[in-house]
Amino acid sequence: MGLNLGARRLRLPAALRGTLTIVAFTESGRMRRMRLPLRLLAIAVLLLLTLVTGSMASLLSVFRGQVDFARITYLERENQSLTSLLEGQAEQLSRLKLEVARLREFEQNLRVVSGMDSQTEPMAGTEQARGASQTRGGKPEPPRKR
Repeated sequence: MGLNLGARRLRLPAALRGTLTIVAFTESGRMRRMRLPLRLLAIAVLLLLTLVTGSMASLLSVFRGQVDFARITYLERENQSLTSLLEGQAEQLSRLKLEVARLREFEQNLRVVSGMDSQTEPMAGTEQARGASQTRGGKPEPPRKR
């Protein structure tokens, strides 16, 4: 039993067997002939396709990174704008609280000057006024005559 090494060779498709002949003419008129194995050409084409695919994937990744960076920058600017707006509203709220405190003090002083007891009459437009005019059932009491 002899080993047949030729039968075990890798069988290539018929399209990849053989060579490609390239003929080139120089400026001086000489002809140059080159033979390129089709296997080498197929490997070069596969390598080129792999490189082009990898380059496209890298470019898409860079483009997505730039888009994400631009979006993050925009969101940071919007966040700063909203923060400053919120700080301005907090300032306005603190000013309104001071104004309400001054108005309460002014009302208290008016009550003292007019001789009204501050505990008997609730302040107009406050929760005390609404809560005082309702009974347990949630229905308002009829107004009292004085």
